[in-house]
Amino acid sequence: MTTAATIRSYGRIDDTTAARIADRWNTAYPTMRTIATARINGYRRQIEDRAWEIDPTHPHAEVLRAYTPTEAQLRHRLKNTETLRLKLGQLDRGTHRACTQSPGGFTVLAAYTAVRAFLSHTSVNDHGLAAVYELAAVLADAAEARHRELAQQTA
Repeated sequence: MTTAATIRSYGRIDDTTAARIADRWNTAYPTMRTIATARINGYRRQIEDRAWEIDPTHPHAEVLRAYTPTEAQLRHRLKNTETLRLKLGQLDRGTHRACTQSPGGFTVLAAYTAVRAFLSHTSVNDHGLAAVYELAAVLADAAEARHRELAQQTA
């Protein structure tokens, strides 16, 4: 469970914004984890079943081939989703490291990037996304404030 203190420990963010982010994060994270895990399990099943192999005698084999991902595409999607789930988990625990020399923590910009990437992997069939979109909005506001702050420092 992410707390406002975890969010405040890394970077400049006020108590009110940190509390809003923590509240939205704790509501949305279980949904994000569930959806990412379901995607990972689905990709693993497709790879195990060799879903890219289409029976050439099937009457619609050409159409099926056109809409069936290749083995390489499935493995790439699996790796990306596993990496995204790992990053979300690290953010939730406050152990995400933006680079190898940075301390672990929860950063607004890393969280915003991860949530946006997560939303790009979802579909209209996924349930519970309202909380994730609310989290994305709160993170977008906080990221925008941080960008304004950085722009003022360089001006």
